Amino acid sequence: MMMRCLKVFLTAAAIALAAPAINPAASLATAQERPDGCVLESWPAFLGPGPQEHWVREKLTTDAGEIFAITFGPLAGEYAKLYLFFLVKDGCERKVFSVGSYDYLTEFARQSGEIGPAARRYHLDLYDPEKHTTLEFRTQVPRYEEMREMALNLLR
Repeated sequence: MMMRCLKVFLTAAAIALAAPAINPAASLATAQERPDGCVLESWPAFLGPGPQEHWVREKLTTDAGEIFAITFGPLAGEYAKLYLFFLVKDGCERKVFSVGSYDYLTEFARQSGEIGPAARRYHLDLYDPEKHTTLEFRTQVPRYEEMREMALNLLR
């Protein structure tokens, strides 16, 4: 079943925090008030939390909306992630910047000789309701501070 909004995602993922200053669900309209075309409606499998531990690391207020930074624990599952940055405006997640490492992409890169047998492939992706764009691949674990800066540039 497709998730209808970030609020449902966060509630299902159990990452909505009690502190109102950093509670993403508090920034969202109810499902009845939500506009069409929110990102999670188009990309739920890729943006859902899967089996990984996760938490809201910070909330950033920008002119474009609020950005919620989610950090994930050890890589696990089909669509493993390190970080997600959700841009939320008018009760809807408008864009998502995702940093992850999928086993099948890593294995393909190993078999094709692009990376060594012990290396991993990390990918940086931008999602909006209409499209997904892979921005780049890396072999080093992306640092949060650098990804945060990239997210701010992409999502503002």
